[in-house]
Amino acid sequence: MVNRDRHDITFEILRKATAGKKKTELMREVGLSSTQAKNYLSILVEKGLLATDEKRLFKTTSKGLEFLEKCEQCPLFKWDR
Repeated sequence: MVNRDRHDITFEILRKATAGKKKTELMREVGLSSTQAKNYLSILVEKGLLATDEKRLFKTTSKGLEFLEKCEQCPLFKWDR
């Protein structure tokens, strides 16, 4: 597996959660351990980039979608996903 920095992981979580995903789905799809997922998800919720609903699905917020859009426009990053 390729080493990823926290920006890559954050971007991937937000991108995968646009349709709404359970924690275990995100863990599997992004390739995170339970501890890593807990840390990333709690920080992203705290920052307002992710939200949870009554079904306990994580969904990217409008603020998170704006963040993704800005990341994709940044010439310093080459998102080939």
